[in-house]
Amino acid sequence: MKTRITELFGIEYPIIQGAMQWLSKPKLAAAVSNAGGLGTINMTTYETPEAFQEDIRLLKSLTDKPFSVNLSLLPDTKPDGPIKGFLQAIVDEKVRIVETAGSSPKPFMDLLKSNGCVVMHKIPDSRFAHTAEEVGCDAVCIVGYEGGGHPGMSGVGSMVQWPLTLERCNIPVVGAGGVCDGRTMYAALAMGLDGVMVGSRFMMAEECEIGPHLRQTVIDAKETDTVLTQMSIRNALRSLKTQEALNIIEFEKTNPTFDELYPLIKGTVTRAAFESDDPQAAQIAMGQVIGRIHDVKPAAQIVKDMMDEFMALHERVTKML
Repeated sequence: MKTRITELFGIEYPIIQGAMQWLSKPKLAAAVSNAGGLGTINMTTYETPEAFQEDIRLLKSLTDKPFSVNLSLLPDTKPDGPIKGFLQAIVDEKVRIVETAGSSPKPFMDLLKSNGCVVMHKIPDSRFAHTAEEVGCDAVCIVGYEGGGHPGMSGVGSMVQWPLTLERCNIPVVGAGGVCDGRTMYAALAMGLDGVMVGSRFMMAEECEIGPHLRQTVIDAKETDTVLTQMSIRNALRSLKTQEALNIIEFEKTNPTFDELYPLIKGTVTRAAFESDDPQAAQIAMGQVIGRIHDVKPAAQIVKDMMDEFMALHERVTKML
C-alpha cells in the first residue's frame, strides 16, 4: 500500500500504533512494526533516560522494521532540561521517527533534524496544523474529540477535524480518534488522509501488558462508557468511566488548584492501577471506540484484519462506480 505516510516512514501499511503511557512498550511496538505498521514507545513511561534507552535497544532487537518514539512536551519543557537525557538517547540510538505531542516542538527541531529524525507532531485541533508545518514537522496527526487520551478542548470530532487539517497544511496527515478497523481506516483514507493512528484497539492486543480484569472491562464497555476528566485545568483527558475518573470529575466541581488536583491525575496512579489490574482505581485513557472492541488478538492479526476489511470495502465501493 502506498501513501505519503508509508513512503515517509518506510512502512508497508499506514497504520500507526498510538503512544499509550505505561502500555506502549517494546513487545507491542515490535509486533505492530513486524506486521507492517509503525510501532511506538512512549517516553513518559520511563523514569530515567537510561531505562528509555534500554527499551529502545530492546525494541531494535525485536524488529528490523521502522518504529517511532513519542516525546510529550509541556509548555515549560526545554531542550536543556530534564528531557535532555531522553533526547540524547534518541540521538545515540539513531532513532529515525519521532512523534511529538503537547506543546510546539519548535525548540527541539534543530536537534532532531540535524540527527536525521523524521518528526510527526500530534495536535488536538486543526488550527495548529499550519504551525506544525511552519516549524518543520514532516507530518501531523490530528486527534478527533472521540479519541482516548488528550483530545483537546474544542469538542470537534474526527469527521470534521480530519478534513479541516488537510485544508490547513500541505504535509502528510494522520487521523486519530475512533479508528479501530478497516471500515474506519477506509473512511479516513477516502477522506484524503495519509494514515491512521490506532490506540484503544491495540490496547486489546495480546502483546499489550495489561491484566485480565481491565481487558474484560474494556470488552464489556459500551461507546458511552468514557468520560472527560481534567476539564477544569483545560487539559481534557478522555478516560474509561471508572470510579476514580468519576471521583476526579466530582472533585473538579470544587474548582481545585492544579496542585490540589495533581495527586489524583498523576500518571503513577494509573501505573499502579495497571500493576494491580484494578480498572476502577484510576483514570485510564480510552476512546469512545471501545464500544466496537470486543476481543483480544495478536497485534499482527489486528493489522491483517484491518487491511482485509479495507480491501473488501474498496472492492465494494469500486463496484458502485
